[in-house]
Amino acid sequence: MYANIDELLLNGAGIKMHQYVASCSLGGRPCNITRDFKLMFHPYYFNCYTYNRPKPQSTAAEETNSRHHDGNSDEDLPWLMPGLDNGLSLVVLTGSGMVDRTMGKADVLAGLYDVGGPTAGSDGLRVMIHPHNVVPVPLAEGFDVPPGSTASLSVRPRRNKRIGPPHGDCISKDPFISPSREDVYRQLMCQQRCLQQHIRDRCRCYDISLPVEVWDADPCLKISLPSQCSESPDDIEPCIEALLKWYERLKCAKRVREKVQEDRAEMSSCHCRAACNELLYDVSFSMARWPAPGFEADAVYDDIFKVNHFMENFGESETIRRHFNETGDRTKALQDFARINVYVADAEVGLRKHQNVSIIR
Repeated sequence: MYANIDELLLNGAGIKMHQYVASCSLGGRPCNITRDFKLMFHPYYFNCYTYNRPKPQSTAAEETNSRHHDGNSDEDLPWLMPGLDNGLSLVVLTGSGMVDRTMGKADVLAGLYDVGGPTAGSDGLRVMIHPHNVVPVPLAEGFDVPPGSTASLSVRPRRNKRIGPPHGDCISKDPFISPSREDVYRQLMCQQRCLQQHIRDRCRCYDISLPVEVWDADPCLKISLPSQCSESPDDIEPCIEALLKWYERLKCAKRVREKVQEDRAEMSSCHCRAACNELLYDVSFSMARWPAPGFEADAVYDDIFKVNHFMENFGESETIRRHFNETGDRTKALQDFARINVYVADAEVGLRKHQNVSIIR
C-alpha cells in the first residue's frame, strides 16, 4: 500500500511492540500482545500497531461442552458492552528520544524530521478508530495524545447509505484499483491515490506518504548519486547535477500537491465521489493529566516496572537505563508514558464487532 521500505530498515527504525505497550487490557482482562496487534509501517510514523479484537474460535468439542464453559472464551470478552470499564485500556511509551541510535540507513526516511510539516517535532502518539477492513491514514485522521496524560475515547458507530445512479452519484469501487480486488471503497483513499497519480504523471516519481498502486517510478525522496561521488571526490560536477535533479523532483511534488489540493477541478478529474455504503465512528475525546502525583503515581510505577517488568523488554540498553533513571525518580520515569481508554458509547452490537484501534508514535 505505502512505499516498500526494506524490512531491515523497518525493524531498525520502528519501535517494537513489546517496547511500546507497557500494559494492555480489554474489560479488565489482559490482552495477548502477540496475537491481538497487527503491524503496519508508515513512512512518516514508522511502526504503527492495530488492535484487533480476538475472534471467537469454537471447535466441535467446545460446542458440545458449551453449557459448561468457564466464561473465559474469546466470545465472552466484554468489548461489546458500553462503558469505560468494559473497553480497551493501554499504557504506552510515548517518548521518542530514548532509543539507541542504531538505525543505519533510517536517515533516508521522511518522517525523521519534516521541517515545517504538521508532524515536525511532536511527541506522544496518534490514535485512530476505524473499521477492520480499511487502511488508516494517520496524516488525515485520528487524535494526538501527549505524554503524561490519559485519553478516553467514547466511540459511537454510524453507517451512511447514499443513493447511487441514476438518482445519485455515489460509488462503491475505487477507480484506481483493479475491479477484481475486494477493497472497501473510501473516498479519502481515492483522493490520496488521485494525488499520487498527479505527482507520478507530472514529476516521474511518487510520494512515499501516499498509497502506491503502480511501481513504475522511484520515490521523489530518493537520491541517486553516481558511484564516482565516493570514488572520485574531486570530480563533484556529476554529484551536484544529481542533487539538483533530486531537488527539482521534491519541488515538483510539493508544487503538484499544492495545486491539486487547491484546485477542485484537478481533484474532480479523478471522480472520487462519496461512498454508497460506509461505516464511520463518531468519537468523543477527553483528556486529563496522568498519573496523578502521590500514591496513584507509585501504583502506576509499580505496575509498569515491577509487575510487568517493562525494563526487561530493552535488554542491556544503557540509553534506556539512563533515561528511566535507576536512582529512583519515579516522576521522571513516568513522564514519557500515556494511557489510552477506548470504549463504546451504546449497545448497538451489530456494528461494533468490526471496530479497530490503531496506535502510532
